[in-house]
Amino acid sequence: MAAFKVAPEEAPVGIIDSGVGGLTVARSLVRELPNEHIIYFGDTARYPYGIKSTDIIRQYAYQITDFLLRRKLKLLLLACNSIAAAARDEIAKRCRHVPVLDVIEAGSREAVSRSTRSKRIGIIGTLATIGSGAYEKTIVKLDEEMQVFSRECPMLVPLVEEGWTWPGCK
Repeated sequence: MAAFKVAPEEAPVGIIDSGVGGLTVARSLVRELPNEHIIYFGDTARYPYGIKSTDIIRQYAYQITDFLLRRKLKLLLLACNSIAAAARDEIAKRCRHVPVLDVIEAGSREAVSRSTRSKRIGIIGTLATIGSGAYEKTIVKLDEEMQVFSRECPMLVPLVEEGWTWPGCK
């Protein structure tokens, strides 16, 4: 494919997810930056990622990243916890001059900022995300006094992908 030039301000923001749950990230981005051009890649053909091996998650994530990088991104957002947990560092290396943000870093910062005096945080997630220990590592790096309690929630992705919510959750 021939290379093409895009002015940095016109370059798109890429968002990667294993399905459609990351549309909440896209919606927040549109709300905050309504004039931003966004390319959303939700891999609904191969989701859910959270039950797959780390090697498979990485393989899929690198394929999607390479595809999106050919679109001359100005920023890449990893909206999938499983991708962020398994492949963030390698994706950042592949992106070289494109900043990479992810939901684990953002979620951890938010959790620490809202934590109670007890310094205890509970995390639910997929097998891949919880098994990686990514949230625990990131939270403790932000505040070493935090105690993190994690549990796998196998039905989490199907519930999110179907748009189910609990009363009071928005």
